[in-house]
Amino acid sequence: MQFFDGLASAREAVQQANATRAQAASAATEEAVRSICDDVRSRGDEALLDAGRRFDCPTLQLDDLRVQADEIEAAWHSMPDNAKRALERAARNIEAYHQLQKPYDFSFQSPEGATLGARYTPVERAGIYAPNGRAAYPSTVLMLAIPARVAGVRDVVLATPAGKDGNAHPVILAAAHVAGVREIWKMGGAAAVAAFAYGTERISKVDKIAGPGSVYFTLAKKLVFGEVGVDGLYGPSEVAIIADEQQLQRAPQLAADLLAQAEHGGDSFVLFVSPSQAVCDAVQSELETQTNESPRARFALEALENSLMCRVDSMEEACVLTSEAALEHVEIWSDKARQWSESVSHAGAMFLNTPVPLGDYIIGPSHTLPTGGTARFTSGVGVDTFLKRTSIVEAPSQAIAALADDLEIIALLEDLPGHAAATKKAAQ
Repeated sequence: MQFFDGLASAREAVQQANATRAQAASAATEEAVRSICDDVRSRGDEALLDAGRRFDCPTLQLDDLRVQADEIEAAWHSMPDNAKRALERAARNIEAYHQLQKPYDFSFQSPEGATLGARYTPVERAGIYAPNGRAAYPSTVLMLAIPARVAGVRDVVLATPAGKDGNAHPVILAAAHVAGVREIWKMGGAAAVAAFAYGTERISKVDKIAGPGSVYFTLAKKLVFGEVGVDGLYGPSEVAIIADEQQLQRAPQLAADLLAQAEHGGDSFVLFVSPSQAVCDAVQSELETQTNESPRARFALEALENSLMCRVDSMEEACVLTSEAALEHVEIWSDKARQWSESVSHAGAMFLNTPVPLGDYIIGPSHTLPTGGTARFTSGVGVDTFLKRTSIVEAPSQAIAALADDLEIIALLEDLPGHAAATKKAAQ
């Protein structure tokens, strides 16, 4: 990890790291994504099949694109009992957490006598995505499908790439079984996004696309936004860990938590911040030892090479720096962790004296979170991702009349007299 001493140099390094990740996609990659999406839009299933053969399985057939019900059942029954129990427990926790996120319709009467309110309704069809590249992610299926189901989405449709053998990964299918997803398509990357956005002969278009994926998948979501809704543009995994002066004995835990995110891949980003040089040194030493022992050392070492360790003068400065970084995950290790958490305004998810993997897999909140500094202005996937808010106005003539004169003044300021005329007619 690159070491920086002092808030000023650390702040500059964090800003540069965020900017570098934000500009990671090349013009050639963007053009390739546009070409794939245009092809699927114009040629439908055949283009989708061509993409599947090119990127996933060379022998893929058109009739193989949809996962059949018996494949889902077989995948579930192939799971060891302990895996079944773990997936079911995670599903229960995720559902319990997201049930509490459901917003309520509301209604009230204005001073003029109008009835005002709002109603929340789900999108009808949501497309979710589970990557199957460096690893398969059954947890992502649960973290997307269950909030959508709690929101009341009628059709939750899953896309996941075929393996080299032409099959969807069995652990992804097992998670889909637990989450109640029955429509599953073997398609990946930009082609999957295009199929969801535009529809094909076999696949009906969706209203919203949700989930993380490769840079191709993410750029495709950006491209089709407006044709459909998207949950966000998610990049590689990242974490910021703050530890105060009292955490020297926790150096093995802190290093393990950094490594847990770094092992996702070479493009992951981790940030460690502490006011204690001794804690920084101990964590660095532990990190080197644990990385050498990791089965995914190759990925972790690449990620750590571009990650940051920063010593600052106080926990106040640590919180300022972490908030400005606005990363996907934030861990705070301190006896005053809850108090310090109030000083971090921007984070996708916050873990107080708790390792991030608990949130990645099983504790409850969705792990699909904003990355690359975007926690400044957006949130992760939740029930509201799959809901729309409709405002409702019911104004009797006396309420309209009470507002008509002031409305006319505003309408004429905007040079729109027809607005005033329509209102006056309703007030009569």
